[in-house]
Amino acid sequence: MLSFALKNLAVKKARMLLVALSVIISAAVALLSYNVSCQINDGIRNTFIYYDMILGPAGSSTQLAMNTLFFTDKPLGTISYDYVSELENSGLINQAVPFCMGDSFNSSRIVGTTPALLEGKALKEGEMFSVDALYGAVLGSSVASRYKLNVGDSIVTSHGLGTHGTEHSASPLKIVGILKTTHTNYDNTIFTSYKTVWAVHAGEEEEEEAVQVETNAASALPSHGRGSLVNMSASSANTEEEIEAHEGSVCAVIVKTKSAGAFYQLQGRYAKDAGLLVINPSTVLWDVLSSVDTSTEIVYILCLIILIMNILVVSVITLLNLLSSKEEIALMRLIGISMKKIRCLYLIQNSILGLASTVLALLVSHASLGLINGYTSSMGVVMNPLRLYPAEALIALGVFAISVLPTLICIWFMSRRDTIRG
Repeated sequence: MLSFALKNLAVKKARMLLVALSVIISAAVALLSYNVSCQINDGIRNTFIYYDMILGPAGSSTQLAMNTLFFTDKPLGTISYDYVSELENSGLINQAVPFCMGDSFNSSRIVGTTPALLEGKALKEGEMFSVDALYGAVLGSSVASRYKLNVGDSIVTSHGLGTHGTEHSASPLKIVGILKTTHTNYDNTIFTSYKTVWAVHAGEEEEEEAVQVETNAASALPSHGRGSLVNMSASSANTEEEIEAHEGSVCAVIVKTKSAGAFYQLQGRYAKDAGLLVINPSTVLWDVLSSVDTSTEIVYILCLIILIMNILVVSVITLLNLLSSKEEIALMRLIGISMKKIRCLYLIQNSILGLASTVLALLVSHASLGLINGYTSSMGVVMNPLRLYPAEALIALGVFAISVLPTLICIWFMSRRDTIRG
């Protein structure tokens, strides 16, 4: 019976392929939407549980949270490092972690901090960087694999967060460790001491001063329009300077307070300074999640519409297949094959098709996760193509049932009449 069902599928491959494509597309969209929604929610929730306060320059709360916790967007500016010492001596916190950003290596951002930011992140090889040992760096696993870097290698970073900044060729970073894969934006980031960031930018300032001396000397000669370019370059440098941390400054301080009361006490203290911003990351990111949930509901409605259309398409094609098999069924009845076996044959045939289509849809949805990972990584959430949620199995089971249901209905109607006479 099974071999006959497979042969029957091969004979009607055009119509069967249309049914399979309908099931694969609708199921893949539903599965992908659910998985992406869950991973984004999990990624955000698992990040803000570690810290309950961020102190930074005045500006956007969302930008400050996304920059410091997900390493996306640009820093709002800089604040004095003295706030780190002040918080540590306040008696209200358990931990204060300085955060610096302003450089990059190709498309990967450099974060200047302390090893405390990497607590709970295991090393694949090497050792953790030290605050006082300058120019040591720990790479995220994706950075190491993408650029084929190993412990002991050196990398030359660039000024700014883009890919076309001035290289810090005089201050290369030495890789001392590589993190294990975390499936978070830590995989796409390079970590070093905040003092290293200061040292790199101090060296850059010395280079700029030397260039400025040469420029001033050259400005005594006819510039033929070159002066305007020099001024434009200086203006761009000043713009970049606003978002990079020099010695004695950081872009933000990430804090673990001792209690909710301690947070509100610190918030009240620093809220008096118009140049500072104090946020609770969970509050800010819950607002982000609310927006994500609204978008997810819209996607789910679209998926439901697609699934309903899929039921209609599969039903019509199944009905056409059974009608076209009218003579075939009559012949089987004529040679003595019972209606029960005929029903079983078509049920097996469409079950094989539905099962294969559902499994392919599951594979397609997870392959698509790898393709959209580049986009979601820019938002700070890394997709894990191997992450499978239990509800996905229920969705797949539902799609399989939908793909087989029209066959069951058609067979039921078919069994109510004598096929030979019809």
